[in-house]
Amino acid sequence: MDPLRRAASYTITPRQLEVLTYLAQRDHWSVSEVAALLGVSSAAATKVLTRLERKGLVTRTHNVLDRRCADITITRAARALLQAEATDSHP
Repeated sequence: MDPLRRAASYTITPRQLEVLTYLAQRDHWSVSEVAALLGVSSAAATKVLTRLERKGLVTRTHNVLDRRCADITITRAARALLQAEATDSHP
């Protein structure tokens, strides 16, 4: 299934959309960076990121410099979802 069609099948919350919008601005983020952007604890950011990961919209990989940290990146499906959202909001 192409990423745009898969993206159309996702149901995400406004907060999750906000997180994806932030994540699309750079190649990768740490959980603490996401938490700081959202103004929430790392635990709260982790919950949002875990839900997005379960939906296939973000991936976590161990940071090569510090294996205790995870790098968060968005997937192609997430980019397609953001593009679809942008298209829907601008007729």
